[in-house]
Amino acid sequence: MRCINLILLLVGAAIAAPYELISKRELGDHEWSRSKKTGCPAYLQAGEFEFPHYITQISAKNPEKAFGPKYNGVFTPNDISTIFSFDIPASRADANCTLEFLFPQKDQLKTSSFSYKGDGTFFFTGYNPGSCPGPNTTFNNQPKPGPFPAFPPIHMEPGYAYTIDVGPCFVGAGTCVAGGE
Repeated sequence: MRCINLILLLVGAAIAAPYELISKRELGDHEWSRSKKTGCPAYLQAGEFEFPHYITQISAKNPEKAFGPKYNGVFTPNDISTIFSFDIPASRADANCTLEFLFPQKDQLKTSSFSYKGDGTFFFTGYNPGSCPGPNTTFNNQPKPGPFPAFPPIHMEPGYAYTIDVGPCFVGAGTCVAGGE
């Protein structure tokens, strides 16, 4: 449950210039089966992925409200977004990182669930490396946008894995890296 909740799994912490969706592929049951060791999708090798170390929400309609730490993501149109923070080990400095959103079908889940309404358009924002959220983060004091352009809107639907970005980990290695949707 700690690994994903609302099925956001960022493999690494892509910091390279995000411009367009790299790939969309069907998420097969064999990929989504859980590893007994980590509880995460079985095709992710230990040490080759990072799960969020801190999750919080912000609200455009309640810009001074601090939600504190959360265990899952919440997204509502024109209001609530979720910020995910990852600690990227310094040992990953020379590696490539992949930002991937795994969005399984509800019947592929065993210990969590989600509700999904609307047209499925998601917006991703990368924040400056090292400027990560905390218990007092609000919409008005969220981390500042990172050095690269914003991701374009991405249409996503259950049952697919979306590779959003691939690039060097150098910007975030040894620090926390945060992004929001």
